[in-house]
Amino acid sequence: MAAEENIIIIGKKPVIDYVLATIVLFNEGYDEVIIRGQGSNVSKAVDVYNALVHRLQDSVELVGVSIDSVERGRRLIPVIEIRVRRKIA
Repeated sequence: MAAEENIIIIGKKPVIDYVLATIVLFNEGYDEVIIRGQGSNVSKAVDVYNALVHRLQDSVELVGVSIDSVERGRRLIPVIEIRVRRKIA
């Protein structure tokens, strides 16, 4: 499976839509999913992670968080990537 297919890019949809999309990826066989938010969606990406942990509780774990920025013209746009892994019991 290609690495790009396991990335959830946060946009304008409600938080629960991204939580369900992450669960679908886990059910499709991905062990690790990246939740990616940029600009004003950085805080929504954190909300998605928190809602995911609340919903799945002990069956998901945080692998790591990467914070960066991308240049758009003369502006720097913040980017966050939250890696989560499904725990296999």
